[in-house]
Amino acid sequence: MNSQADKKILITAANGHTGLPAAKELLRLGFQVRAMVRNPQNPNALALKRMGAEIFVGDLEDYRDNKKALEGIDRAYFCPPFAKNTLFKTIAFIIAAEESAVEHVVYMSQWLLSQDHPSINTKEQWLGDQIVKMHRKVQYTFVNPGMFAFTYFFTVEMIAQLGIMPTSIKGKGLNPPPSEEDQGRVVAHILKDPAGHHGKTYRPTGPKIISQQDVADTFSKIFKRKVKILEISEKMLLKSLKSMGYPIYEYANIIYYLKDVEQNVMAYGGVTDVVKELTGREPEDFETIARRAVSKMPQANQNFPNKMKALFNFMKIAFTKTPDLTSFERQQHFPNFIHGMNQVIENESWIKLRTQTSYNVKNTSIKGQIDLLPSAAL
Repeated sequence: MNSQADKKILITAANGHTGLPAAKELLRLGFQVRAMVRNPQNPNALALKRMGAEIFVGDLEDYRDNKKALEGIDRAYFCPPFAKNTLFKTIAFIIAAEESAVEHVVYMSQWLLSQDHPSINTKEQWLGDQIVKMHRKVQYTFVNPGMFAFTYFFTVEMIAQLGIMPTSIKGKGLNPPPSEEDQGRVVAHILKDPAGHHGKTYRPTGPKIISQQDVADTFSKIFKRKVKILEISEKMLLKSLKSMGYPIYEYANIIYYLKDVEQNVMAYGGVTDVVKELTGREPEDFETIARRAVSKMPQANQNFPNKMKALFNFMKIAFTKTPDLTSFERQQHFPNFIHGMNQVIENESWIKLRTQTSYNVKNTSIKGQIDLLPSAAL
């Protein structure tokens, strides 16, 4: 059997939320790592280079780049960035992988996977996963998380400086958020020894289902001030995201995901033992994740200049024009099915799949299974 040093692993989106920790863990485990990035001067790429990774500059949309990136590679992690052309990127990679000598690929998927979800990103992800299953030469594994923990930090400036946590989510908004580091380690340990993982789907979660109020209470503890939830309209949310400079493609999808969170579908199935069983480590709790995240965010430093900036940004929202998502979707030619589209709680096939399929590593029943639909549970 070849030693770990003989195995070379490609990590796509290696500057990203899960690609970076996956690459770091594989380097720690003694593997050769090729990190595929678009920007080699990104601090994450520079850090990986210092750790011994080979940096490959390429575009996931370009089949030629995928093919070249896979030359001499034994295993790979494919994670399409949250941006346009998810399906295009996935197909380009799958074709390149089939034509290469790669033996196993871990594919990043998503918990909301559905063929008729209103989100274009989710619909494309579902189509891409079906094509992955058509691999003839390549073995594969899916990692299928819910809403990442980092999504709670978008409004950290207002949380830290003004003591308010804006959200359009009504109700508890239940979710067992996994850290990006835990997800990356799960990917790395599947690639470390992929035997027995072919065709399986793993759902990493945090150790506990938390609510919106739990999130606010955690921030209160971290910032040593009372953080109150500020319920805002969907229109105000869109104005906020636009004023903060997020790309319209992102919030054109996020707006649908927040409805899923509101319906508690991220908590459907409860927590899993994936992180512990695959990595040997307990999953990180939300407070640990949040403390690490805010320590790296300058806007979270509580001082007078930052408070004034937060007040200015808060007032700027009122003068920001509401983005027209309907026009954007029409201009982008997003599909609008004649038989309609559904949030997953309205999708019987999604509910059936999530009920019948195990997402923990032991392939037994899902831990903490919620007996009722998420909107009626907890």
